[in-house]
Formats: sequence, structure tokens, C-alpha cells
Amino acid sequence: MSEQVGTGVPRPTVRGVREQIGRYAELWLGGMFLQPQAYAYERDGKNPFGNGLVYIAIIGVIVALSQIIGAGLRFAASPSADAIKNTVLAHLQAMPFYVAFSPASASEFDRNYRLLWDRFGSLFLGYPMDQAGFVAPVLGLLLTPLGLVLTWLVYGALTHLVARGWNPETSYSELLAPLALATSPQLLYVLGMFPGVGASAAVVALWTLVCNIFAIRTAYATTVRRAVWGAVFPILLLFVLVLVILVPLSWFSISAIAGGSR
Repeated sequence: MSEQVGTGVPRPTVRGVREQIGRYAELWLGGMFLQPQAYAYERDGKNPFGNGLVYIAIIGVIVALSQIIGAGLRFAASPSADAIKNTVLAHLQAMPFYVAFSPASASEFDRNYRLLWDRFGSLFLGYPMDQAGFVAPVLGLLLTPLGLVLTWLVYGALTHLVARGWNPETSYSELLAPLALATSPQLLYVLGMFPGVGASAAVVALWTLVCNIFAIRTAYATTVRRAVWGAVFPILLLFVLVLVILVPLSWFSISAIAGGSR
């Protein structure tokens, strides 16, 4: 039983925290491995929207924390960024094209190399090159859960747009809860915390799509064929919208370049 604080609010105990972690672990396993009872439990909960929101937020925070820890481990275990930068530059300077440079060209090459390294070196290394570089991973504690939540809401709204006719008794929130469980494969990105280990983005995306199909089928008690269409529709719509926006922009850009070159 939880202890009571002065305000009457129960204070969490170690046992209570363990039970909560165990409950989320069971939900995660159920979501990952398509257990019908887990998806039905989320759909039929008293507060499906709230439960789904909390579940996604927890996954987002865990993934963001793993990215921070992983960046820190790589930063601590790898050679310094300056040592790698100088080693790469030394190998470039030993190549025939560099030897053929004039002193002025060689100096310009070195300057441009250092500028590029300062801007994009962390992408090559896989970890921040200084303490300031950890700002982005720390911001991920906010942006990663927020991105997952926004994707969940928009994807769910577009799915409900086409799927509500299959079972009018299913509400938007009753769809969102199983869809939240379908984000469980995102937790595979935690593997990236360990140097040399990671989860393929294609595998995570495909696994998530399969979970979405299962969630839609459970939420609307519909057929697999309809569930597949409900899961793919938002993706196709986004693809069409991107084409509608990018094609005219590309046409105008090409026209502007062609007109300016005359």
C-alpha cells in the first residue's frame, strides 16, 4: 500500500513502481508481438485516449534518454574528435590530388575541410564533438515524445476518416489507444544506445505498420483487408500531398533558373 503524505496524496512505493513497470512491460510485449488481449485491453479501457497518450510519451522519453546515454558512451569511449579530424586530414594530404595542389590551393582545401568538419563532423562520428553538441539530444527529451504524439494523432485521425464506416460504434479515442500500443516497435531504437548496435529504421517502420494493421483490425472489429487499407491510407495521402507540393515547386525552380540563365 502506498504511504500517505501530508496533502493526502499517496506516495509511490518501490512495490508500486515495480508493478507499474511490469504492467507497461506486459503492454509493450503485447503490442510488439500482436497479442489480441493487449490491444483489446487498451481499446476497452476507461480512458483510452489518456492511456494511449501516457504510453506513447513514456516510449518517447525512453528512446530520447537512450540516445543521450548512447551519445555519451560513444563520446567517452571513442578517440577525440580532433584526433580523428587530424588523422583524416593527414590521409587526404598524402593523396596525389593534394600533392599536386599549389600552396594557396592546399591552404584553401585545409580551411574548407576544417569548416566542413566543424559543421558536420558529429554526423560522421555519431556523437557530439563537444559539450554544446549535447543540446540536440537533450532537446530530444521534449521533441521525440512530441513528434510521436503528433504523428499518432494525425495518423489516427486520417485512419478514422476512412475506417469509421466499418464500425460506427468505434470512437476516435477507441482507435487511438490500440494505435498507441502499435508504436511499441519504436522502443527498438534503444538498441542504438550501445556502440556498434542499432535497429534498422526500415525494420522498425515495417514492424510498426504491421502493428498498426492489427490495431485497426482490433479497434473496428473488421477484416484484415480493410485494416490494411486503413493503415496504408494515411501514408498514401501523405505521399500524394508531398508530390502535389514538390512537383510545382520543382517546376517553378527549374523555370526560374532557366529564365535567369538567359
